[in-house]
Amino acid sequence: MTAVPMMRIVQRYLAMLLFVSTALWGQKALDSLGTEELFFRARDLAFNGQRDSARVLLKIAMKKSPSYVDIRILFARTYAWDGRRSEARQELKTVLAEKPKYLDALYAALDVEMWDDKLNDALVICNTALRYFPNEEDLLVRRVKIYRDMNKDVEALFTLSILEDINRTNVNIEPLRESIKTKSLLNSVSASYAYDWYTTDRYSPREAYTIQYGSVTPYGTMMVKLNSAQRFGNNGRQLEFDAYPKIVRGIYAYVNYGYSWTKNFPKHRFGFEPFFQLPASFEGSVGTRLLFFSSRPVDIYTISVGYYYSDYWFSLRSYLTPGTVQLSRSLSLTIRQYLGGDGTYLFVKGGAGSSPDEDHYVDTTGTKINLLKSQNIGTGFQWMIDNQYSIDFSADYKYEEVVPGVLVNNYSLSAGIKFKF
Repeated sequence: MTAVPMMRIVQRYLAMLLFVSTALWGQKALDSLGTEELFFRARDLAFNGQRDSARVLLKIAMKKSPSYVDIRILFARTYAWDGRRSEARQELKTVLAEKPKYLDALYAALDVEMWDDKLNDALVICNTALRYFPNEEDLLVRRVKIYRDMNKDVEALFTLSILEDINRTNVNIEPLRESIKTKSLLNSVSASYAYDWYTTDRYSPREAYTIQYGSVTPYGTMMVKLNSAQRFGNNGRQLEFDAYPKIVRGIYAYVNYGYSWTKNFPKHRFGFEPFFQLPASFEGSVGTRLLFFSSRPVDIYTISVGYYYSDYWFSLRSYLTPGTVQLSRSLSLTIRQYLGGDGTYLFVKGGAGSSPDEDHYVDTTGTKINLLKSQNIGTGFQWMIDNQYSIDFSADYKYEEVVPGVLVNNYSLSAGIKFKF
């Protein structure tokens, strides 16, 4: 009776012994590698996205050769690529304390601050590096970008002239000049059109139009929109004002007011939502929407988390609407892939529940607000044709509630064009 349990104990012991010996053998094999080989293997792993494995090799290499600063720089960059910017800064601080004029370390430190959108800190590092290397073209390119993103066009153009004096054939000169010109285009007008239709003849198609004027000011971006919607046999109009004021460094807000004198829209619409820049390339927000229909107001609370990774942006958002019977909830996920730095991107999205920003809150009876249900997926793109013109397009599928208790399939196409001047 005791033979079987004893055999199992022996088997587990042998398995543990094999695991430990294999791990020790693997560690010895790594220890037998030279510093250069460890570095190049780690670099290949890091460039292939296996950064945790790369850091294991780099730690062994740093123990072997503590003065080999390129190892620590790569170690710092792997942290930066993973959004662990504070840890990257600590590693680079160690390198620059030993070698303050080491160009690769200065580039790495500069990249960390630019990726983290800390433009003032990036400018300090860039200017320090240029004191040591005044003719380094890539440093001048970075300083132009920093000044451009800080809306300091005069300083950006002056730095660009220095770059031209050093090398008039630098391939970055004309794209940078065009990007500065684009940044100086502070006004825009746009128009968009959306068409929805159902798989049943019971409900007629819906159409929506928007005309918008926008302006970039020292206080943030401001927009005025005229929305028009035709649905359920009614024509609706809404005048809307959006603003994205800068509050302090790392914090900006979304402010909205809308007014409608017709059906299909709430009579008054208020929105306020501050956004906070968080560590490790995250962004968070907490806000509210307040919609006034003919019957009663609807209070909506929203929370979102955004994350930037390489050329991708991920956004997860939820809306919560307290009600007299139950809490209405919605959740949506949007993923964008940016194709270059000019604002061209692809996106996919999906979600479930009602969203007030998509006008699913409809006063259909005049006495009761219906929080209509919805499940949806969609995809689309924005394409910058040139510095002044851009177009966008999206296609969506929804399984939505058009009136309480009636769910139907819905398809939607939308397109828009924007002109900057």
